Amino acid sequence: MDALPIVFFLGDPYRCERALAERQQALRAADPTVERQARFADEVDVASFDMELQSAPLFALGRHFVVRAVDKARKPKPWAELAAKDLPAGTYVSFLATPDVKSSHPVVKACAARGAVVSLPSPAARGIAQTARGVLAECGLRASSAALESLVARTGGDLLALASEARKLRAYAGSREVDEDDIASLVFPGGEPTAYPFFDRLGERDLPGALRALDELRDDPGRILGGAIRHMTRITTLCVLLRQRVSPSQMADLVSLPDWLLRRLLGQARRFRLEEATAALDLGISLDTEVKSGGRSAIDALLEFVFSVTSPVPPTARG
Repeated sequence: MDALPIVFFLGDPYRCERALAERQQALRAADPTVERQARFADEVDVASFDMELQSAPLFALGRHFVVRAVDKARKPKPWAELAAKDLPAGTYVSFLATPDVKSSHPVVKACAARGAVVSLPSPAARGIAQTARGVLAECGLRASSAALESLVARTGGDLLALASEARKLRAYAGSREVDEDDIASLVFPGGEPTAYPFFDRLGERDLPGALRALDELRDDPGRILGGAIRHMTRITTLCVLLRQRVSPSQMADLVSLPDWLLRRLLGQARRFRLEEATAALDLGISLDTEVKSGGRSAIDALLEFVFSVTSPVPPTARG
């Protein structure tokens, strides 16, 4: 892989960045004078860049061009034509794009035709915790299971964000094990607060906690209600499986959830009798129907759902 003049790294951003760093290291091991130069495809005149690639370097024996945002280029065809060309000795190009770039993209197809696509898919949802533990270990960090789950939740499973947070945690924690308090105090969601803490407090039937989490959200109440109903659907499904005495390992296969999320949701499902969970789900569907038909405001329906689900009295479905 490292000797190829052109490579397209395709897939998970963290894994692509790691592979890019390994390629640069291998090129530099073979030629310590090799230069790394960055370009963005949506900002570069491809004809001028093609001339630069074909010209001999003046001050270095080798050049490694890293071309990002390939899928953002306004005219991908010239880039595909460039990717199909031979390069002068000592000149290397690495293409990167957003994770959702299609295999049918002209540049991907051109690189695939010369066997130069390196596919690096994101880890499966069930394996994200193990992968995250490996990311921490690369920074010399150990973390408790609870801390690891919290870190994955706060970063949304984004390995690139997780690696950035790991470097910050390493400076703070040193060689000791990172605990959940460290995550809570140092790792913050990268953007607007998400609805997941609200969903968890709802599933825990924690009314004060649910209201506090709801107060921090700036999303549309109708969207939040829809998400809460989906969360309640998961809990109801787990209640059914618990009643049928299905083992956690079998549940993981049936519901396709990562182990850490399954454990969290099982803790919430055990707070409901099956009849309570199904009544809550029926109520949520009924409220959602009223909102969509214009019979109720979304915020009123959402609050009724919150109060009903967290009440020790089983919710009553609306007829």
